[in-house]
Order: sequence, then C-alpha cells, then structure tokens
Amino acid sequence: MKRFFRFCARFIDDRDGVSAILVGLCLSAMLGGAGLAVDVGLWYADRRDAQGAADAAAYTAAVDYTNSTSPSVAFSTASARAVAAQYGFTNGSNGVTVTVNSPPTSGNYTAASYYAFEVIITKPETLFFSSLFIKSASIKARAVAIPATSGEYCMEILNTTAGASNVNLNASNGATINMPKCGIADNGPGSCAMTLSGGADLTMKSLAVVGNYCTSNGASVTVTGTKTTGAAAVADPYASVSLSSVEASTSTTISNCNHTNASYTSGSNTLSPGVYCGGLNISNGATATMSPGVYYVVGNTFTLGGGSTVTADGVTIILTGSGSNYATAQIANGVTFNLTAPTTGSTAGIAMWADSASPTTSNTSLAGGANFNVTGALYFPTQQVSFSNGASNNTSCLQLIAYDVTFSGSGTFSDTGCTAAGSRPIGGQATPQIVE
Repeated sequence: MKRFFRFCARFIDDRDGVSAILVGLCLSAMLGGAGLAVDVGLWYADRRDAQGAADAAAYTAAVDYTNSTSPSVAFSTASARAVAAQYGFTNGSNGVTVTVNSPPTSGNYTAASYYAFEVIITKPETLFFSSLFIKSASIKARAVAIPATSGEYCMEILNTTAGASNVNLNASNGATINMPKCGIADNGPGSCAMTLSGGADLTMKSLAVVGNYCTSNGASVTVTGTKTTGAAAVADPYASVSLSSVEASTSTTISNCNHTNASYTSGSNTLSPGVYCGGLNISNGATATMSPGVYYVVGNTFTLGGGSTVTADGVTIILTGSGSNYATAQIANGVTFNLTAPTTGSTAGIAMWADSASPTTSNTSLAGGANFNVTGALYFPTQQVSFSNGASNNTSCLQLIAYDVTFSGSGTFSDTGCTAAGSRPIGGQATPQIVE
C-alpha cells in the first residue's frame, strides 16, 4: 500500500507532458485564429480591389457627364457599372452590388449645385477557417467624383490696391448687369471696392468681395445665392498664360509684322491670323471675316466702329506692344461683333487677351449698344474696361477678367457653357475629380 501511495505522490509531482496537454487544449483556438488571419488578409485584398473599382467607376461617370453633349445621370450610371464589371465587380452577380447615387447619399456633396456621382460596391466574402467564429462577412468600398464644373463666377476684378478709396468696380447711370447663373469675384480690399449709384442694378447668383460694396441713389445689388464680404481673393484662372508661350505655340514672333496700320473701311474682307503692327481698324460699315487663329495687335488700337460687322470663329485677339504703346480695344456704336474663342490650343477659351505688361492706365471700351456676341473670356489683367450705352451679349459663355471695370449701360454675362468653350472656370475646377 505504501508503494501505491508513493507512486501516486510521484505522479502528482511529475510535470512532464504538461505543455503537450495545454497545446492540445488550445490547438483549436490557435488554428481558428490563424485561419481568421488568412481570411482577413483575403478580405483586405478584396477591399483594396473594390476601392480601385469604385474610384474608376465614379471617375468614369464624372468624365462621361462632362464630355457628353446631352449629359444624363442614367448614362453615367451605366458607364460606372460597366467599369466596375471590368474590375470583376458586376452588379447582381455573386451577391455583388454596385450602387450609383447622384447626388450622393452621404458626405460633403449631398447638396451640391452640380452633379456628383457616388459609387458604393459591396461584396459578400467566403468564410474558410473563420466560419468557426462568425456566420457572414462582406466588404464595402465607396468613392465620389464630380464632373468638370463651370466657375462660380463669370467676372473677376483683379485690382488689389489697398485703401478705402480704391474703387475697382463702378456702376452708375442706370447700368443693369445680369448674371443669372454666375457672379462677381472682386479682389479689391477697399470698404467700397464695388460702388453702385444712380439707379444701377446688379443681379447675380454669387458675390465675393475681399473688401465690401456700397450703394447710393437708388442703386441695388441682388444676390440669389451666396454673398460674401471680407472674402478670400479668387485666383486668376489665366495667370499662367504668357505672350511668349502663345508665340511659341503659333510659331510667331511679334516683331515680324505681317500687316502695318491695317484698316478696312468698306466692302467685304477676309482677314488672316498674324501680326498687325500699329493697330487694326474695321469701320464705316465694312464687313470682315477673321479666319481661325491668333491675331496679334501690336500697339495702338483694335477698333470696330461705324456699323461694321465682324465674324470671328475660333479666334483669339491678343493686344500687346512695348514701352508705353500697348494696344487697347475700342468697340463703338452699332457694331455687330460675333467672336468665338478656340476650344483647343494655348489660347483655348480666350477670345481677347491683353498683355499683362500693359500699364494700368490703359482703357478698353465696349460701347454703344453693340451687338456683342462673344463666347469665351475677355482677359484684361492690367487694363480698365468700360461697358456703356447698352453693350450686350447673348451667348452661354462670356467671362470678363479685368483690372478695373466700369458699367454705365447694360450687360449680360454667363458661365454655363464655358467648359465646352474651352474657358477656364473662375472659382470652379476644370477637370473631373475624385473628391471622396
């Protein structure tokens, strides 16, 4: 009996084989954990692929919406799902869902004034070892893209001279300016950077003034959308365009004149792109067709007057010069001017461009009830521009960027078709973008 008790005591004290027992007891949990890690790795890879598919699908929807002549949410949705399928995520196949929402149902673009496309991809995952612990799993990816947008503004004032007395937009004498789908960005810091008087009326969708605006004598400012005073300055969309880059792209040197003191005062005339030194004059009822291309007016004035009619399709007019003689534009009473900017090339979207080396005392005048149909941007970064006596415009894209602007007549501006016209948005973005 004593031997038995001694044997039991030795057995109780014996520690050999304890690890094996513990390993045996924990083996199922260890294998389950390792299996779960393998499954999670596979799910992560699927999630990464689904995110790539969602990004590509949302971006494609935005691109198609931008490029279509008749943009449609339904068409862009179909395009998004087709792209997702190319990545292996086919809506309705093997439990996969590809949901396209426009506008998005969550995030920062649910109330966007333009279309945004949200793509959400979900996919059920296969359970291997992890089925010991969970019953189901799925992955989800989301992306949001926006199409190219027209700018929030169709007029920008660039004069940033400090001081309360600096007025860089002045409207008077019953001036009526209408911007139903865009607005004005005024970079002037003055307390009356915009000054309206004498019954002037500015109606616009949006207004941003670095300083503030003042009205008197029955003048009014009506803003149907966002109005901001004390705003941040808006970037100049054409600041990167230089005379030298345009010359290089057109294989032109402005010192090599094709025409000197060119003047057309009668009959029908066809003009060719080139360098017009000493100005360009079309007046006295003459009719002129400007062939597509870039016209350099070097010094003096680009003048349209006396009931002339000018048609210029795919044309950019550049006002330049040297020293104290930089060209300005003077468009007078009774003129019909149909000007459409090129949609491609170094001057895409620019109808008229004034050299930034021009002095800030230079004046360009658009006056006298002109039938002024311009599609594109009028860019006068260092010139003062005046609209008087009812200059008008009937196109879907007319931008004005100038150093100072004076209104004493009516004018209509729009930025609804500027993306198609090749113009750069003022306060918008020029290409489709993934934003979430």
